[in-house]
Amino acid sequence: MTADEIATALTLVREETDLNSKSLLLAGLVSELFRERGFEPVVVGGSAIEFYTDGAYMSGDTDICWANWTMPTHEQRVEIMQQIPVIKAHGGSKSWGIEGLWIDLLGEIDYVAEKAFAKFITPNGNVLLIPIEDALVGRVYAARKWVSGYNEDDDLCAKKLMTTVLTKSETVPFDWQEAYRVAASPKYRCTDELNAVRAEVEAELANQTK
Repeated sequence: MTADEIATALTLVREETDLNSKSLLLAGLVSELFRERGFEPVVVGGSAIEFYTDGAYMSGDTDICWANWTMPTHEQRVEIMQQIPVIKAHGGSKSWGIEGLWIDLLGEIDYVAEKAFAKFITPNGNVLLIPIEDALVGRVYAARKWVSGYNEDDDLCAKKLMTTVLTKSETVPFDWQEAYRVAASPKYRCTDELNAVRAEVEAELANQTK
C-alpha cells in the first residue's frame, strides 16, 4: 500500500463511529500491510467473536496470530506497523495503539477446526478469522473447564456467540458436526460443556419468544 492509500484507509477508521466497524476497518488495514509482505494475519479469540457477533460482544482490542508457519520478526513488525502514521507502541512490537484502538500481534495460530478461515471483506482489505467452530468451543472451554472451571466473562462471551450461531444461521454458517469434533479433541474435551451452553442459550431464546 502506498502512503496515500494508507492515509485514506486510516481516514475511514477515524471517521467510523460504530466501534465494531471501526475495529474491523483497522484490522483490514493492518492485515493488508502484513499480507503484502508475505505474512497471513488471522484474527483470533475474543476479537474474532466480536466480528462474528457484529459487536454484540466487544473484546477491547484485536488479537492477530499468523498462519502458514511464517511469523514476522520483531524488526519486521515494527517496520510494517510504522507505515501507519498515527500510532503508538506498547510492549515492544506486540501492542499497537491506533485511533483509540489496540492491535495485539501474537504468535502462530493454534486451532483444531478443519475448515478454511472465515473472510470478512472491508474497504481497507480482507480480514481472516479463526473458524467460528473453534472460536466457540475455545471460549466454552475457557469459561467452564480451563483452570478454575468457571469464568463469568468468558461464559458471557460464549453465550453471545452461541446466540449468534443459533439465530443467524443464514448469515453466519456453522457446522455443528465440526464443532463437536473440535470439542471432543484432546485440546478441549468439553463436549458436555458445549451441550450445556447450547441448552442454556436455547432456553433463554425460547423464553424471549413467550
